[in-house]
Amino acid sequence: MPPRPTSAVSHTFEEHTGELRLRVDAPALAELFAEAGRALARLACGDRPPPSPEGEAQPVSLRSHDRAALLVDWLNDLIFHTEVEGRVFSEFRFTRLTDRDLDAWIRGARAPEARTLVKAATLHDLEISETSHGVSATVVLDV
Repeated sequence: MPPRPTSAVSHTFEEHTGELRLRVDAPALAELFAEAGRALARLACGDRPPPSPEGEAQPVSLRSHDRAALLVDWLNDLIFHTEVEGRVFSEFRFTRLTDRDLDAWIRGARAPEARTLVKAATLHDLEISETSHGVSATVVLDV
């Protein structure tokens, strides 16, 4: 079971025409990636919390040229799995996470019928940086 997020982990959404800006703050990179994934699940479920994950975990392996691009690739991979499988993913266990590589196991549950469809995480205004409290990222989602 993955560690529970600390109170320092958070995410917020800012509306933008046809887009939604996701800002994620966390004490470490793995927690930032996990919280970004949970934010997608929360968005897909509307105002309700995502359902508890069920079934077997499935592997995800990604390689990218830097950690900002890796974050976008991670979110787009989760969006793809949600669309193809009709599931929202909210449980993540990272076995490897560097600035360029990600290996993880993900678990999810059936996506609710009425949900916000995220088309893609974009490179537009993409930021990821170290802060005094850990790591912060801003990603624009195409909705």
